[in-house]
Amino acid sequence: MLTVVEVADRLGPALVVARSGRLSATVADVAVTDPAFPVAPPRGALVVAPGYRLGDAGTDELLEAAGVAGAAGVVVKGTTVQADRPSGSVALLVVEPSADWAHLVALLRTLTTTGAGPLNPEDSLFGLADAIASLCGGPVVLHDPAWQLLAYSGGRPTDDVRSETILGRRAPAQALEQLRAAGILDRLMRGDMVEIAAGAVANMGRRYAVAARAGSELLATIWLQPEEDRPDTDVEQRLRWAADVAAVSLLRHAAAGPGGVGAADAAFDALLSGSRTERIVAERLGVAVDSGFVLAGLRPMATEERDRAATARRLMALARGYCDAYRVQARVAAGADTAYLLFCCAEPDQRRSAVRIVSDMHARLQSAAPHRALLSSTFPSLVETPSVRQSVDQLLALAERRGWSGLTDSEHVQASFRLEQFREVALAHPALLAGPVVTLAEHDRAQGSDLVTTLRAYFANVGDMKAAGAQLGLHVNTVRYRITKAQEIGGFSLDNPDERLLAELQVRLLT
Repeated sequence: MLTVVEVADRLGPALVVARSGRLSATVADVAVTDPAFPVAPPRGALVVAPGYRLGDAGTDELLEAAGVAGAAGVVVKGTTVQADRPSGSVALLVVEPSADWAHLVALLRTLTTTGAGPLNPEDSLFGLADAIASLCGGPVVLHDPAWQLLAYSGGRPTDDVRSETILGRRAPAQALEQLRAAGILDRLMRGDMVEIAAGAVANMGRRYAVAARAGSELLATIWLQPEEDRPDTDVEQRLRWAADVAAVSLLRHAAAGPGGVGAADAAFDALLSGSRTERIVAERLGVAVDSGFVLAGLRPMATEERDRAATARRLMALARGYCDAYRVQARVAAGADTAYLLFCCAEPDQRRSAVRIVSDMHARLQSAAPHRALLSSTFPSLVETPSVRQSVDQLLALAERRGWSGLTDSEHVQASFRLEQFREVALAHPALLAGPVVTLAEHDRAQGSDLVTTLRAYFANVGDMKAAGAQLGLHVNTVRYRITKAQEIGGFSLDNPDERLLAELQVRLLT
């Protein structure tokens, strides 16, 4: 087993900005606690603490509790460490504030799973990255086919792209776009060894890159920042050999799952993006691919794109912590602005359990990260996950437009969803929307009237004039007058079933 200082060294200075306390303590396990779902610090565990901040009273209480319980240490975000902490107090690691908690927990679990001593590249992807860096001379980063970060080595030189990759746990989008535009990614996918000159991509130094494959299957890409005194031919030969060795290690890693939860969630992340990793995900859940599943989506309410992305990653870390704390069997991943959870639901009772879990999770996490939550219908096979994700995303967008709050169960909003699909068809064929309601909308804009609003309330209350008036704060006679006026101006009759249906559809689709 590793000590706290060995764990900190292997995480590296890009993540760990300060350390103090009893750093020689041995790490037996990794535990996650959060103010939303506090967990008592286990003996010998390194306690990762999302939601806690250095200097807060809650953090001081957590450190004291960890010391009493005999925990190995505590990990919090911050920029420094208290200078007056005694060397014999419980170990404290302070990590970069912009670091991704989910990534950090995955790294820590990988390190503690591999045990003490030199890391065997056959057992650990981080050990593999270190071995390639040592062989080829220069720091290394490994990416999966979806450009998620698999592992990285220590060492220098470094640059902004490497730092962003480590902190964001994936290749930066801007760098990828420039590499794609230059044709470099196409060459890499074809099996070429590529060299990228310093400055060819903004904020990125010189690189060599090669793909690690098993037959035609892409397992990972390896990115090396070579030392200046290494001959190019020597670097290329060594990196080619390293790619062959890496392929064996990556296959063993995928089969054995040494990364535990982190590796399983990486496979789920890839599945959401359309990769064929359904068998790996099913194995980690301990079920068959066609057992029946539901997908939950948690989408932040923040309006700024950057805030949404950051909160989505926060939600993912919180959701994983919830699952850890309450022993919930689920896979967790995050997209650009949404966190996703996958549950096995072979039986109706399991879906009802998933509804309770997501509802409880939503209520607990709402204060820490305001969001909307949605649960899909049960789908039979993991192969359908990408298409189900698309439906979840569409329903979350509908929930945002409609202002729905709390947990939305997709089985209860199918009518609204189908109506939204009608709306998309109608917008693609404008002739379907021509007619009475467009005429009324133009009249309202020109005259400052509210005929469309009144008609909508009339339909919402199934033709009950009195109820429509109560909804709008109007006398029933005013509602009657407006409805009559709407029929005159729009040129339709509510007594005609077809014209009534068309008017109601257009009100719902256009407003």
